Amino acid sequence: MKYYLAIDIGASSGRHIVGWQENGEIKTNEVYRFPNGVREENGHLVWDVRKLFTNVVMGIMEAFKAYPEIESLSIDTWGVDYVLLDENDQVLGDAVAYRDSRNEGMDLEVSKFITPEALYARTGIQKQPFNTIYQLTAQKLEHPEQVVNAKRMLMVPEYLNFLLTGVKKSEYTIASTGSLLDAHKKDWD
Repeated sequence: MKYYLAIDIGASSGRHIVGWQENGEIKTNEVYRFPNGVREENGHLVWDVRKLFTNVVMGIMEAFKAYPEIESLSIDTWGVDYVLLDENDQVLGDAVAYRDSRNEGMDLEVSKFITPEALYARTGIQKQPFNTIYQLTAQKLEHPEQVVNAKRMLMVPEYLNFLLTGVKKSEYTIASTGSLLDAHKKDWD
């Protein structure tokens, strides 16, 4: 039998679920659950990505105890939040949460270089004040050195995958949540 591990992390909790097919039915078993949430740090609401990663690893260990022949795993989180990495793959700044007030007014800043209509036409993403484009704009205004020194941006689940595997990849559907992809070209814009 083939077993698969899904790691589903939400804004208030995360869980590890093993799934398999048995007698034509999909079966699942939750093997690990942990609390999640933002904390205030440096005047912002931030995700504790180190704690998230610790829980990801602990849950993987629990899953393998119960199902030692897991074929593969995947990590899913909310969209729009990201981590910036420097040339040595060190995190630049905090992983600020989409709920943080720093995003207020950033739509006006972005509209200085692209109209909301043009942004929507290119990305197909509804304007939300927490979209990644607004978060990056806020970070650029508050900490321009972090944006300048960034060599890579990974969305939160991609960052957790990078910590597990050493591979830095951007997955299209999670990347598409932040108004940074050209929906027609299916590439970064």
